[in-house]
Amino acid sequence: MNGNPLLGWQYLARGFGQLTRPGLKRYVALPLLMNIVIMSAATWWGGRKISGWIEQLTQWLPDWLSWLYWLLLPLALLTLLFVMAYFFSAVLVSLASPFNGLLSEHVERASGRTVPEESLWSMVRRTFGRELTKLGYLLPRYLLILVLSFIPVVNLAAPFLWFWFGSWVVALQYIDYSYDNHGRPFHEVRASVKADLLTALGFGALVAGLMMIPVVNWFVMPAAVIGATLLRCERLPLASGAQGKGAEAVYAEISIDAKRLRHGGSQRSDRG
Repeated sequence: MNGNPLLGWQYLARGFGQLTRPGLKRYVALPLLMNIVIMSAATWWGGRKISGWIEQLTQWLPDWLSWLYWLLLPLALLTLLFVMAYFFSAVLVSLASPFNGLLSEHVERASGRTVPEESLWSMVRRTFGRELTKLGYLLPRYLLILVLSFIPVVNLAAPFLWFWFGSWVVALQYIDYSYDNHGRPFHEVRASVKADLLTALGFGALVAGLMMIPVVNWFVMPAAVIGATLLRCERLPLASGAQGKGAEAVYAEISIDAKRLRHGGSQRSDRG
């Protein structure tokens, strides 16, 4: 697997660092406000639900199996935290998609890159349509992991499955904004992220982890949009003529281009 998880963390850190950057603050404000409202409600609701489920688990176990409580409780808590974090994150990202797309677009422009012009109404329709495409990809896979979470023995691996797949999904969701701004198909995004998988997973894992921390999670979404856009621009080149190609051809082309981009960057650093 290509990439480095620490680089993914660095891109998110850069995203936090640019939240107050002149020229971007106005595009950060609305996603930030939406994030505060939804994540505050999610934290309150989730806390009540988890405490209720723990109480039910305690009553359900007979006395002679009470030792299982201490084994099941951490796994149940982790699974519930991951489920709620990814569920509310998916809802939040979908609702805020027009604002996030606008923020991503201006991050690219502030970095000296060209983004196709379009009307506000066209951008809103495009971003909401893209969210439906992503949901069509994500929901069947989320439902499969949810079913596995209720199968005895198999559910011991549920927290790890949620964390691994959730990290992949979060990376896809945020990196996709830059691709969508250029009208690139979703299969290209998946192929591109696979070409730098460990970097993307490191980014997605940190975003997912911070989404579980009250107050901190207010600021994660706009920072993640900025960081993911920088990651896309610097490490994931747009494949030329990808619209008519299959996923394997796109993946091969992106892998080659990404290696050239990173190799070229290292050569320039050496010469500098």
